[in-house]
Amino acid sequence: MAGGSNTPMTWDERFAIEQRLLWQSAFLMAVIAVAATWFGLLTNSHAILIDGIFSFVAVVIKILMIMTSRLTTRESSRKFQFGYWQFEPLVLAAEGSFTLIIIVYAFLNGLISIIGGGNPMNFGLASLYAFVFTFLNMGYFLYVRRVNRRLKSSLVHFDNMSWLVDAAFAASLFISFILACGLEQTPYGHWSVYVDPIILLVLSLTMFPVAMNILLPAVKQILGMAPEGLHDEVHRVMDDFSARYGFKDYVSSVQRYGKISFVEIDILIPKDYPITGVADLDRIRDEIDKALGGRAVQKWLTITFTSTRKWMAQDYELEEEEEE
Repeated sequence: MAGGSNTPMTWDERFAIEQRLLWQSAFLMAVIAVAATWFGLLTNSHAILIDGIFSFVAVVIKILMIMTSRLTTRESSRKFQFGYWQFEPLVLAAEGSFTLIIIVYAFLNGLISIIGGGNPMNFGLASLYAFVFTFLNMGYFLYVRRVNRRLKSSLVHFDNMSWLVDAAFAASLFISFILACGLEQTPYGHWSVYVDPIILLVLSLTMFPVAMNILLPAVKQILGMAPEGLHDEVHRVMDDFSARYGFKDYVSSVQRYGKISFVEIDILIPKDYPITGVADLDRIRDEIDKALGGRAVQKWLTITFTSTRKWMAQDYELEEEEEE
């Protein structure tokens, strides 16, 4: 099984598993979207209808993810000479944005429903729907998470978050509908009409952090913000190499798009640096590459050596010193 073996996967195997999981997820989410819409209309539950809307949007996003996954296997082209990795955060940003829109819609819908006197519905049938889909959604989420522990696909990871959200949504619906069924058997049964809109308000607030966890990292990548963890790791490695090999200075620039990390390092060496040829510098490059770690297909590493500071990238941490 993909989730249990310790044998390293090839790039082709990773791509095949990623594609299978994304297509599988899109198909199953489409089934849930249809089921949720039908049950929402049948039970007159706005909360279940919101689940159906969320699922339909999720299907569209999943298809975009599949297209993106295929694009990123092509290393580069004449128009996209650094590859297609930037499409991953764009898709994730779209998913986070659509999720946020649905959350706002759910909140306003619940608020309007409460002001309008509540929403009567069939709690018994709605409880059956919520019970079944809680286990189906959570089961699939756990399965994909186990497979992705070895695959380590950011697309699959963020795609799988929609299943966790759906599972939490269905579980909350089940608990609320069961409580509403009990409430209907008491003298306070007239308050049961407010259960469905209150669910919308509560779930919209609890889903907000999930949407932001998808949206914010994607926006940071689109804006070109350097990931702090990668920045710190590069500096740790280069500080060690500078002390070991006597480099005068270095400047590093890092960025991450989806699965790939871009790392550029400009190293300043003394004019009389003791080397016998370019092979000596290549050997140092290889050592730095190994020290940084990571898969070769997920790292775009550029290392330059110069004895003149003007050929280095602008130092964003220290004021540029005048060349002596």
